Amino acid sequence: MASHDTNAPEGKCPCCSNPWQAATAGFFCQICDETKEEEKSTAVRGLDRANMDFTVEPKDNFYSYSNGNWMKNNPIPSGYSSWNTFQVLRVKSQEDCKTILAELAKKKDLGGEEKKVKVFYESAMDEEKIEAAGIGPMQPLLDMCKEVADNKDDKVVFAASLGQLALKYGIHPFFGIGAGPDQKNSDHSIANIYQGGIKLPDRDYYFDEDKEEKRTAYKKTMALMLTLLEDSGATSPTDEAVATAEKVFELEKTLAEAHMTRTENRDPHDTYNKMSIEAMSKMCGDTFDFVSYFEAATCGKTLDEIGDINLRNVKALKKVAEVAPSVETDVLLAYFRWHAVCSCSPYLSSPFVNARFEFYEKVLQGTDELKPRWKRAMEFTEGALGEALGKLYCAAYFDESSKGRALAIVEQVRKALEDRLKEVDWMKSAETRANALKKMSKFGVKIGYPDKWLDYTPLEINDGDDFLTMVFNAREFDNREEIKDINAPTDKQKWFMTPQTVNAYYHPSLNEIVFPAAILQHPFFDKDADDAVNFGSMGAVIGHEMTHGFDDKGRKFDHEGNMVDWWTEEDGKEYERRVEVMVEQADKFLVHGQAVKGKLTSGENIADLGGLRLALRGLMSSKDYDPNSKIDGFTPVQRFFLSWAQCWRQNVTEQRALQLITIDPHGPNELRCNGPLSNIKEFHQAFGIEEGDVMYKKVESRVDIW
Repeated sequence: MASHDTNAPEGKCPCCSNPWQAATAGFFCQICDETKEEEKSTAVRGLDRANMDFTVEPKDNFYSYSNGNWMKNNPIPSGYSSWNTFQVLRVKSQEDCKTILAELAKKKDLGGEEKKVKVFYESAMDEEKIEAAGIGPMQPLLDMCKEVADNKDDKVVFAASLGQLALKYGIHPFFGIGAGPDQKNSDHSIANIYQGGIKLPDRDYYFDEDKEEKRTAYKKTMALMLTLLEDSGATSPTDEAVATAEKVFELEKTLAEAHMTRTENRDPHDTYNKMSIEAMSKMCGDTFDFVSYFEAATCGKTLDEIGDINLRNVKALKKVAEVAPSVETDVLLAYFRWHAVCSCSPYLSSPFVNARFEFYEKVLQGTDELKPRWKRAMEFTEGALGEALGKLYCAAYFDESSKGRALAIVEQVRKALEDRLKEVDWMKSAETRANALKKMSKFGVKIGYPDKWLDYTPLEINDGDDFLTMVFNAREFDNREEIKDINAPTDKQKWFMTPQTVNAYYHPSLNEIVFPAAILQHPFFDKDADDAVNFGSMGAVIGHEMTHGFDDKGRKFDHEGNMVDWWTEEDGKEYERRVEVMVEQADKFLVHGQAVKGKLTSGENIADLGGLRLALRGLMSSKDYDPNSKIDGFTPVQRFFLSWAQCWRQNVTEQRALQLITIDPHGPNELRCNGPLSNIKEFHQAFGIEEGDVMYKKVESRVDIW
């Protein structure tokens, strides 16, 4: 344990002088994992003025005004491409889980899930054994890749072998499969087929002019990993591997041509193409045996047992059926080997780990070095046994009393939404309004952790097995769990995030909002902070998720989660007109010279603005609300907006920022902070922002939706 440095500079860690501990607004040191209890007890509750930059005027840049000193004092730690509120709490969650695992390590005669969690994590930490094993544990997968390629001319064997590759190893060349509620019958779940077959983050990486350097680095990484499969001591790719990588890249590029963009993928109508497997095969020209593939990939289910499926991208599946049978055998084998080694590289010896890091984290995201082994091992453990670890996390760290306070905020925000839906003047039809209110009244709410935990009994995690073998077992377990949901009643108790995840979500097909345990902590939630701070943070998150039910995608689903048009034509057109205004606003926001994609981010932008408005309304309706009271010199409304801004503080590398512009519908954090605020009159009034000020001019035309 580190000793306290009593001479540490202000804002630095008292243990080791690292600057980023201040991110928690307490005294938790993310590096030393040590807490100075006497200082922690006097830590600022809610907002900390030390994080603000009073040399910046709120009328010029509220994000910098609220977070400027935090950003100066919290450089991005090694191993990360960004540092923000989510990352800080993510590290804290990992450290909490690390403590749990340290306690498990001391126990004897462990059984069940606890033993599986312990064995898996300790195997992930056993670098010596992983290094010594090399690619040995991967050999059965490589053998299957060769078997698939060798049988490319036998339609049945080729397709069935690909199905086994997906089931047993989680390798999905060409396309992916999963299960989810039928978008037009949410009580029933079906198989979904996803576009796939590429290992760059998105189709645009294959075509955008500004990503040529990324493509060059990608092909070099591919060639190096293919070389490492033959010679684990290689430091550079062979000429043969370079030539092969070029051919594999061209195959992926051909597949990518048929992919939808991220924006196109947001349209639930375009991604709903329900049909039988026989109809899909016929539509694709019967060149690929989808029947044999699905039987193998679903543990031998018959066509009747599988039932109808949904193709999220018809064009992509047609392209697969056209291309897969015609690829040369050696290129096909290299393609399978590349997808296999890319998928397995995080779990292999250091040459593979380092090669993956150099491209996927350093080149694409600007990360300077690998995270410590324990953090990577923790991520692996959460991926394999997330709910088992989550159950232990909740027992040790979740404050059950937080649940009641959070539910009270949910109810106040829900009431604010109800009032807003009753009064919104652009909605002319009583029928549309009644349907909107019905949808709002049917919101499901989950907070903390599942009522029914995932049963890991079938998952084999055995002492003595190679770590990669455990990873493959976990993948097959996950796949078999997914298969259970195909052509079956929808499991509405299921969670799509673990309790230790710092996030929240809205599920349109289930019409529910979900808040895992780990987000119910400072700065998103603090049961001891004042209402203004909690409504500006957790309240706005709750309002955000509720508004997703009425964003440009969520509005297409009814109160039961079915894709039904419940709008009159006039109201629907007026809604879309208002969305276009917000799209145009976001389009004008630049990040390192590149414009934000307004249509891609429109759902999140609508949810940010709507959620903030609803949370503010909820705060103002609180029985103890006093608009003239002050804490630290700020009124409740000012503290509300400051709390919102401080939740979105972030430092980020240029590479990561530009990557997010391409692939992330959430947009940059500064937009998430300043964008909604520029639309809200109460914000202008609270901070004296007038027409002509920079923050006022950030939005040339304002519009209300929710």
